[in-house]
Order: sequence, then structure tokens, then C-alpha cells
Amino acid sequence: MKRVIKDYKSIGINLIQLLIKNFPDGIYEDDLISISKPNGDKINVIELKTEDTIYLIKMNQELQTTIDSFTGDFEGLDPYSDGYRESP
Repeated sequence: MKRVIKDYKSIGINLIQLLIKNFPDGIYEDDLISISKPNGDKINVIELKTEDTIYLIKMNQELQTTIDSFTGDFEGLDPYSDGYRESP
């Protein structure tokens, strides 16, 4: 089985859809794996398995926002903030 580390900018829509399928409620801190780079820096990754590859996808806030936009996870946002309805 192949192992690949990918940056969120290069994962493409197919892997984003697979992330959404595997993490329908979003990605939480418990889902992240912390790994050390050769220079000693640490990065957080999420593991994603396909039939022939294990992807370690570098996580950051931008990827989390993209996933949230697909899953509808808008925790903390006011549902009446579209300007068409008044807040209850």
C-alpha cells in the first residue's frame, strides 16, 4: 500500500468528498495525528485511506473551512444573519 503526504491545496475534489464521507460530522482534534518533520517542526495531518493508498493530509484552518462548507457545519454562526429574517 502506498503512503502519500498531501497538502490541502493539492488534494482535489475527489479526496475532499472522501474526507466528507469519512468524517460527516467534521474533523475534530481527536482525529488529527501530529507528526514531526525532519527539521523538527510538527504538523497536524488527517489519515485518509483508499483501496491502494493511505493519504496523510496536512490540516489547517483553510481546509477545515472548506470541509465545513460542504458538510454544513456552521457552528456558532447566526442562522438569521442572511438579512432577510429577524433574529428571534
